[in-house]
Amino acid sequence: MLMPPLEPDGKPAKTAMPFLLASGRELSKSTLFYVLHSAGWLAFGVVSVASDFTKKGLWPAVLEDLSWTACGWALTLGFRPVYQRARLIPRSYIAYGVLCLLLSVPGGALWYSATEGLLRLGYFSLSHLPRLWPLFVAGARADALYPWWIPVDYWFFFASFLFTWSSLYFCINAMLDLETERANVARALKLADTARLRALQSNLNPHFLFNALNGIATLIRERDVTAASAMVDALSDLLRSTLQRLNSPEIQVAEELQLIEQYLRIQRFRFGDRLRSIVAADRDALDALIPTLILQPLVENAVRHGILPREDGGSLWVSIHRDVQTLVVSVEDDGPGVTDGLINTIGMGLVNSRDRLAALYGSTAQLTVGTRTEGGGFAVVMRMPFRRALSTQSAVRPEAVPV
Repeated sequence: MLMPPLEPDGKPAKTAMPFLLASGRELSKSTLFYVLHSAGWLAFGVVSVASDFTKKGLWPAVLEDLSWTACGWALTLGFRPVYQRARLIPRSYIAYGVLCLLLSVPGGALWYSATEGLLRLGYFSLSHLPRLWPLFVAGARADALYPWWIPVDYWFFFASFLFTWSSLYFCINAMLDLETERANVARALKLADTARLRALQSNLNPHFLFNALNGIATLIRERDVTAASAMVDALSDLLRSTLQRLNSPEIQVAEELQLIEQYLRIQRFRFGDRLRSIVAADRDALDALIPTLILQPLVENAVRHGILPREDGGSLWVSIHRDVQTLVVSVEDDGPGVTDGLINTIGMGLVNSRDRLAALYGSTAQLTVGTRTEGGGFAVVMRMPFRRALSTQSAVRPEAVPV
């Protein structure tokens, strides 16, 4: 059964992505909302008291402005869940404006009535305190002249204020989403560059090249010129294909599978029948987009840690298919399965792959690791949004081809 994504220490990874401030500190968007929301209302309340205390007196101004500020704070806090639901499905700014207007107009009347009720309750409570009541008598008499139902001019003011708050909510969230998207793109490019460099280092690794060249030399000494030539061609094709795709953050599934086939072809020249592999892809998924070189480190891990340590070798399965609007990619082997030593050895590669998925697709992508459902072994499953490339340049592959 599959397990949640893992950190390098083997613990479950957290999928929430906090907002990164300019100072480098991380802050969740929910916390940022409450900070801005409360600070804004507090600042407005202070400004209101400063402008009213000369006319009403300090303490009546504090009571009145505190009452209507508190009611406005609570009312707009209630607007937030409605706006959050509205933002789940992207709409035009006109639609958002209409929604803000529909809430602000009745909300203005509700805000006025709630403020009057809270204020009169406050005056009533203070009337039972002989020492404090003289400070509030004039304010209570003036407030008693206001009707319970909101006057038209007040209604316009309260509704306009709520509409302004609602507009700021959508504008600030749009700005934060834009900054988050920019940060994710920059992070994706950085992670992609790191992955490309690691792939190149793996392909150009002296140990890898030594074994490949040693295998070629052995075939030449055995006068198996055909096999030696084929292995040289396979190594050349792998290095050339890797270099040609370095500048593409995403490529088609068919192209990614070609890289995997070239890598497995070289491994089969070295290890023969010890390495048994099947690469299966739905025809409908061949022109889908997938992060460049994201499969190679997973396949290499499966070969190195799941198959080659065993004397009789083992089997490797790479499967790609479409599940509605999700592209599902799995890499499985019939090796020893999930062990602490294995997680510690390949943990950084898994975290890097997971981070690349998160940077490119956000919360819509997922990487899980665990034990295969049949026969034991190790399994890595990636899920990402299904998106087709603009054009299909690669040839169509059979649905299941032994490599």
